Amino acid sequence: MRAPHVVCLFVLSLFVEGSAFAQSAEPGPAVKSVEDIQSIKRRAAEWLTTCLSDWDAQTHMSKSEWRTTCERVSREREQFLLNTPGAMSIGTRGKE
Repeated sequence: MRAPHVVCLFVLSLFVEGSAFAQSAEPGPAVKSVEDIQSIKRRAAEWLTTCLSDWDAQTHMSKSEWRTTCERVSREREQFLLNTPGAMSIGTRGKE
């Protein structure tokens, strides 16, 4: 009866160690030029405008909920592009 508990504890300890290792291996913030940063910020603002204009009364969200979601996703996209080495656009490859 005690063996399953020991095995479970062992597996959990491996998982915790593995996730700690994976977190420490994440890359740091990317170094971007001023032009790249301005371009990313401009694209995030354009995406936000597009997202806001896509709201429709038939959607499952109120206009206020839609705005909140668009703003959050726009911020997350911008942060991803700013902090990911080589990323200049979501869905395409960056400069190599």
